[in-house]
Amino acid sequence: MSKPLWTQKEDIGPTARMNAGMAYDVIRRRVVLFGGQAAPGLLNDTWVWNGELWTQLEDIGPSARAANALAFDSTRERIVLFGGVAGSTVLADTWEWDGTEWTQMADTGPSSRQGHDMTFDSKIKRVVLFGGMNQNNQAFGDTWSWDGTEWTQEQDTGPSARANHKLAYDAVRGRTVLFGGSTIQSYQVDTGSFWTGHHYETHYSYYFLNDTWEWDGSQWSRVADTGPAPRGRHGMGFDGTRVLLFGGQGSAYFGDTWDWDGKHWTQLQDIGPGPRAPAGMVYDSDRGRSVLFGGVSQNAYLGDTWELYEHPEPD
Repeated sequence: MSKPLWTQKEDIGPTARMNAGMAYDVIRRRVVLFGGQAAPGLLNDTWVWNGELWTQLEDIGPSARAANALAFDSTRERIVLFGGVAGSTVLADTWEWDGTEWTQMADTGPSSRQGHDMTFDSKIKRVVLFGGMNQNNQAFGDTWSWDGTEWTQEQDTGPSARANHKLAYDAVRGRTVLFGGSTIQSYQVDTGSFWTGHHYETHYSYYFLNDTWEWDGSQWSRVADTGPAPRGRHGMGFDGTRVLLFGGQGSAYFGDTWDWDGKHWTQLQDIGPGPRAPAGMVYDSDRGRSVLFGGVSQNAYLGDTWELYEHPEPD
């Protein structure tokens, strides 16, 4: 018998940051991390994790950004990056990493956005993108796919518009799983007075979601409304058997771990990384471990690396 446990790895590596893009390169057997937001500002560095060490690679490629999305196209053996935010500029560029260098691809496709997510659907052999929001905090509910040459918009019927959700592809069941996220609603506040007259300012409220959806390659289906508490900016990945979810932000910063078996969410354990969001989380299929890096807590940017894997239980 065994059970999944988190183990902390080394702290030497990328600068503490949040909202970096991460994906696992199955061919080269390493985790790839790009960019993110650190205390000094935005980053455009590329790092790889081999299970023991972080190594920084070239800085030539996409501009500095955060809240971008990465996915590994296992058919074409490329990491695909789309969008993100740099200050007040929201981006809509597509890049690919071949293990050695970055190459800019299409400039047409989904509109500029941040807080979207992507995963690779091995059944249709395309990277799937859903949602995100623009520079006006308007959320999207659109689905797109990338075949290595061009983006194609898929159906719009499915999850409500949102950002900061997560996708993971269940390769056993042939489904892309979506959980949670957030929407933003604006409202006007009158900050004027009797002497100055009305003066309206726009304020925003976040609403967190906890619905679960699945995409079968052609349509979305809502499959659950129970499970983890409403949240966004969590980590999520498929470990070969189930979808795993960690942390995020909702009514608080979370540090819980859950799994989705296609029908039910089950909480696993709370012992491991401290509460945080938004950390990078991917599954290293070669070593059989989920890898988590960084994020932010209530007090600081984080730069720690953790792995979740099955440990034998004592007799």
